Amino acid sequence: MSDESWIRLSITYPAPDEAHYDLYFFEQDLYGALYAYGAATINEQDSTTLDGKELAPDQKRLMCYFENSQAVEAAEVRAAVEQMARGAKIDLTTSLEAFTDQSWKDGWKAFFKPAQVSERIAVRTPWSEFAAPAGVKVIVIEPGMAFGTGLHETTQLCIQAIDRLSADGSVHSMLDVGCGSGVLSIAGSLCGIENVRGVDNDPICIDVSRENGEANQVPCIFDDTDIWDIEEKYDLVVANIISSVLKALKEDMKNACKIGAKLVLSGILCEEREDVEEAFLEGIPMKKLSHVTKGEWCSIVFERV
Repeated sequence: MSDESWIRLSITYPAPDEAHYDLYFFEQDLYGALYAYGAATINEQDSTTLDGKELAPDQKRLMCYFENSQAVEAAEVRAAVEQMARGAKIDLTTSLEAFTDQSWKDGWKAFFKPAQVSERIAVRTPWSEFAAPAGVKVIVIEPGMAFGTGLHETTQLCIQAIDRLSADGSVHSMLDVGCGSGVLSIAGSLCGIENVRGVDNDPICIDVSRENGEANQVPCIFDDTDIWDIEEKYDLVVANIISSVLKALKEDMKNACKIGAKLVLSGILCEEREDVEEAFLEGIPMKKLSHVTKGEWCSIVFERV
């Protein structure tokens, strides 16, 4: 395949060694995220390799290649691994570029196509235009440091569920767990949900969510409260997070649901769905209502009973 067919994500981080054993586990999670988001190939570089000779001896770099149709996936996983690194207090740097024989800065932006993702919600980036049909609200999100462009399958599945569940006007409050860029909270507000709150343990995500909320002129509240400290109950709780974190927070998320409230989970690979369902049917009583698949990903809707 020619060079012009690729988008390249570069990730530089401290090389794992015996003195920093936790970096081996971080690297394992890093590879898992990259492959889950469809990296076609990953090239390891360090100071001993010809293509990494400028790196310090204690540094490592991954050059991750995605097909040019995977700009959304590349940007999503870039934000995800940056958030993983902040949580683990690991100094990590990334860059993203599309290239031909002559590379051009920010060329990857050309691959972000605006889209209507649900009956009432469309998403575009600041540099693209979208003529919305009557009754469709447009969210403007810039891919950046926080997970959630609104264009990836996992986020689209969540937005579709929010739109569908709130369409009859019965949802008055919503909690967005791990809000990332704030796109799900913004979608909930634009769908007419009056009380929308997004929480995340990453302060950068809270800053980005607030900026996006203001840019989209919605009254969402974003804060870094831990979910287990939240006392308010909600009509709708949503979370677009990897399966292991969903399962770790399952009782806290269920506890945030009113009786009869809906819980929407996404970020789940199709092969992980049954395992996640089994976990969420334990403990606080829940009933599975549905699941929807899109590509390799799926979302699940539960009701607290």
